[in-house]
Amino acid sequence: MQAPFNRLPLTGILASACLLPLQACSMSYRAEPIEAWVVDADTGQPINGVIVTANWQLEYGTLGGNVPAGQLMVMETVSDLDGRIYFPAWGPKTVTQIFSNPLKSGPGIIDKDPHLLLFKPGYRWLGLENNLRTDFNRGSLRKSDWNGKTIKMQKFAGSPAEYANDLGFLGRALDFARSPSLRADPCNLKKVARMVMAVHLQGKDFERRGVQHTLFSLDYYLNDPNYKDECGVRDALRKQLP
Repeated sequence: MQAPFNRLPLTGILASACLLPLQACSMSYRAEPIEAWVVDADTGQPINGVIVTANWQLEYGTLGGNVPAGQLMVMETVSDLDGRIYFPAWGPKTVTQIFSNPLKSGPGIIDKDPHLLLFKPGYRWLGLENNLRTDFNRGSLRKSDWNGKTIKMQKFAGSPAEYANDLGFLGRALDFARSPSLRADPCNLKKVARMVMAVHLQGKDFERRGVQHTLFSLDYYLNDPNYKDECGVRDALRKQLP
């Protein structure tokens, strides 16, 4: 399931250091480590090999809602034999905030600290964020509501076509690493190479079985001679090929 989109007031991401209007200032962020355990929802047994991405998304606050402003940090890990996943602490990382528009504030982190995506073939994917609440974290230290928790993943019981439809939403959730409309840094694909390759290979499997799908293909990044690779993305992806 995907976490719901939410809207927060402009003042939600104003840095406390910015006391005067129409000025530039900075906000430093750091994050606590995240440790959680992934288990099968039916058996309670740990699931090994679940790919998990974490992205701390910056957002502008506007009257129409929050607008993506790129990623402050992107990480990836895989669950071990005990189902354990772990992301280390990071920071401080400084974000410049410019308040030249009275109808726009930020950028800053609101509730995606971080946004977690979990995927293993045969299971329903998960998208997890911090719980929406009025007293959201305005500080520099970011904490995940999923730290210390057990996360249950459900095996997919529908048809291949239904599974392809469900995974289409995961493909769109990964746009943070590739979509210009979300101000994605192309180097982020390298940071989540295992996840995007797993989705790519799932799409190829659907094609072999004659199942229509909307999962994006990595053929452009892997094979197109016109792709200008400035970050080592191609090598990182090829290392994930079976």
